[in-house]
Amino acid sequence: MTLETRSQTRPIGQTELRELLLSYRAENWGGIQTPEMQVQIAEAMLQPDAATVLGQVAQFWPIPPGAKILDVGSGAGGFVVACRQLGYRAFGVEPDRIGAGARLTSIQIAACRVASNVFASAVGEALPFPDDAFDLVTLNQVVEHVPDQSAVLREAVRVLRPGGALYVACPNYLRFYEPHYKVFWMPLLPKSLGRLYLRLRGRNPTMLRDIHYTTNQRLRRWLEAMGDEFEILDFHQELFARKCAGQGDFMSGKARLLKKAISFPLFGAALKALVLRWIRLSEGGCEMLVLRRDEGK
Repeated sequence: MTLETRSQTRPIGQTELRELLLSYRAENWGGIQTPEMQVQIAEAMLQPDAATVLGQVAQFWPIPPGAKILDVGSGAGGFVVACRQLGYRAFGVEPDRIGAGARLTSIQIAACRVASNVFASAVGEALPFPDDAFDLVTLNQVVEHVPDQSAVLREAVRVLRPGGALYVACPNYLRFYEPHYKVFWMPLLPKSLGRLYLRLRGRNPTMLRDIHYTTNQRLRRWLEAMGDEFEILDFHQELFARKCAGQGDFMSGKARLLKKAISFPLFGAALKALVLRWIRLSEGGCEMLVLRRDEGK
C-alpha cells in the first residue's frame, strides 16, 4: 500500500472544517449526545492535539525523531494531523462504523485535513500494512468499539517493529459512568437494560450495540496473551509507584498520607499491593503501554 500518494493541493480551512465536523456530529451522533455537547466536541476537534498521548508515552518510551506512527481508529484525523505537524510520519486507519451509510463519514473529513493520502479505510482486525512497519501504534478509545478486541490487539502488535511501543486507552466499565452517552451507568449493565435506560432518558440506544465493555483486567489479560516478547506498563499504577518512590509528589493530602503509610516496613508492601489492585479496579479509564522487546539488542 502506498501511503504518501498525493490526494489534494492543500488542506481545507478551519471554517469549512468546522462546518463538516458540526454536520458529521449532528448526523451521526443525534440522540446519543446532547446538541450542546456535540458542539463542544466539534470545537475541540478543530485543534489537533497529540501532546497528551505523546507526553504519556514519552514518560516510559523515548519517541524517535521522525517516528512512523499508526493511529488505529483515527476518526476525523486530529491526532494524525497533529503528529505530522510535529514532524512524525503519521498515518490513520478508520472503518467509520458510526458513519456507515451516512452522507458524511469521519474518514472523509480526515482526508480533507492533509494534502497527502495518509488515511486508510480498514478495520483493526485486518490492518493493510506489513509486519514491523511502525515505531508507535496508538489505540485511543477504540478497543471498546470493536467486536474482536484480542484480534485488533494482535494486529496492532503485528505491525509494530521490534523495540516499538503500543499505546492503548479505553474506558473502564467498572465505573459508574458511560463516556459516550455521558450519563450515569451501572458497571457492566446488561445491554437490554441499558437500551431501556437510554430510551427512558430520551437517548438513541443505537451506539450501545457497538460498545463492548472493557475493564482494566480484561485489557491486561488480552495483552498478556501476546506472550513474553511484550512488556506491559499500566500508566496509573506505574505513576503511582514512581511517586511512592520519590519521583514526583501527590497533590492531595490523602495520597501523601498513603505514601507515608506505604513506607512502613511491616505492612507497607501489603498496603501498596492493595492500593495498586484498587487502582486497577477503580480508575475511570484504562491506559497502558506495551513495549515490544528487540531481541537483536
